[in-house]
Amino acid sequence: MQHALNIPDDKICFVSVSPSLPQWCWIPFPLEAFEQVGTLLESTSINRDLDAAKFVGVLAGSRWSVARMRMCYEVDKAFPGDAFITHKMAKSLLSRLQQWYQQETTWYNNRKFNNDLLLSEFDIIHFTDAVREYPKIWNQFQIEIICETDEYQNQWFTEKTAKCLSTGKPFVLLSGQHSLKNLRQMGFTTFAKSIDESYDDCVLPAQRIRAIIKSLQTLYLAPNKTEIIAEMQEKARKNIDIYHNYVQNKIQLRTHTQSYNRGSALLRHLRRAKLTVSDYNP
Repeated sequence: MQHALNIPDDKICFVSVSPSLPQWCWIPFPLEAFEQVGTLLESTSINRDLDAAKFVGVLAGSRWSVARMRMCYEVDKAFPGDAFITHKMAKSLLSRLQQWYQQETTWYNNRKFNNDLLLSEFDIIHFTDAVREYPKIWNQFQIEIICETDEYQNQWFTEKTAKCLSTGKPFVLLSGQHSLKNLRQMGFTTFAKSIDESYDDCVLPAQRIRAIIKSLQTLYLAPNKTEIIAEMQEKARKNIDIYHNYVQNKIQLRTHTQSYNRGSALLRHLRRAKLTVSDYNP
């Protein structure tokens, strides 16, 4: 279409959460779910007693995907009895998957999940409900494996990531290649000095899942595991203030930009009407 209509590159703009091709203009779409978390939960109300917590948690009960199923399966296999997992799958889908994922579907049929919300197999948890319920299970696991909405995107962060950041929860991230790198560029703290975060270089979800499990197993078997997790928790708490400052700055910037754009539009309108600003008294 661009070539057919002879449209210059700088006249094409995409509004999206992920960058467009570099020759075109990209207008970032606000990470609305990511930013709303701070208004839906208060980190000071969370019970931070982790004495009875399992090693790792995966919250995959809202929506099914192959990557989420595979992540839950591998975590449970790697850390039997020490993983907090929410997960669900429609029975009709389960029967169709057995041909390709026999081990995973057998595991699913036999595993009792830690689902904290009573839902039918077809219900989808709205993100606001998931955020409000998060404090009830926050202290059930020490490290969260975040299963982001899109396992291939590396700049689309949702409430799934924001829940950990805004409450100071250590995490690893199942998302697109270099998503951790992008989080750090946004100002957030990750845990490369405590665990192996080279999984962030993996291109495909299957590769990333294997690398995440390997990184967590190294930590799990470390003789100083308790001290390392304590270090991660201390680092994670820094993200609470970073998150709130980030969201506040983004909102202020958008508000300023919108006001500037409205003012510019008004000036253009006045010039077309052959008026000056001094002639206009609102």
